[in-house]
Amino acid sequence: MFIITGANGGMGKAITRAVAGTGVPVVMACRNVERAAGVRDEIVRETGNGRVELHQLDLASVASIRSFVDGLNGREVSVLVNNAGIMCRDFTTTGDGLEMTVGVNYVGTWLLTNWLLPNMGRTGKARIINTSSVTCKMGEVGDHFFKLDPEHYRRFKAYPDSKLAILMFTTELARRLQGRAITVNAVDPGVVNTGMITMHKWYDPLADIFFRPFIKSPERGAMTAILLATSDRYVNVSGGFFRNKRQVGLPKTALDVEACRKLWFQTEQLVAGLVGSKLKKGEN
Repeated sequence: MFIITGANGGMGKAITRAVAGTGVPVVMACRNVERAAGVRDEIVRETGNGRVELHQLDLASVASIRSFVDGLNGREVSVLVNNAGIMCRDFTTTGDGLEMTVGVNYVGTWLLTNWLLPNMGRTGKARIINTSSVTCKMGEVGDHFFKLDPEHYRRFKAYPDSKLAILMFTTELARRLQGRAITVNAVDPGVVNTGMITMHKWYDPLADIFFRPFIKSPERGAMTAILLATSDRYVNVSGGFFRNKRQVGLPKTALDVEACRKLWFQTEQLVAGLVGSKLKKGEN
């Protein structure tokens, strides 16, 4: 079974369509299932694959992530594509009190992946594909990472930071999964024409004239993730970073073992507090 987060639009839709076309069971993990239902029906019609399911998942909510994982009833997951992401123009928080960009792009993805690991690699090789970004080169994961506030929030800072954190998570998880039948890699899709660009106004019309020739369609942006999800070319590679269907070098920070371990430990502590508070409130 394949799981694709943010599967109803942009690259997620392109990945889902390509994967469903191979005939495998697919779970579309989407925040707004009402809006995603039409996309699911469209993909089923186009591919003839009736095994495309739609499940609700809000990466901004610990309770939603837990409910999603429990709803799979322990079914084996062969491929997890962590595609969903967000960049907020203004400071806002998740229901659990985290800054939204960091909460969705990194913490929610971290938690979902770790909660799904028991469902992976039991009877065959499994793969995890994380979505980073070329902007990770501008990222910095320091003491400020989990402590953003309205006064110091900058969307052009929070987003690259979250994408560097995803890359650090990828390399650390790869180390922890050594000896198991699970690989994890990250992709840089490039600058993709998705709703994230127009909705949050990344750049003004003048800049748009300059950048437009370099912007990829969602279908082109999804090609590297589709390759890693469906091809055996890199089946034994783990902890890698891919761009334009080729493996590329990792930023120095993602190669810093101690820095990656520290981030993992900090995330574990943060998540333990979030999950613990939910359990105390009876929201599990």
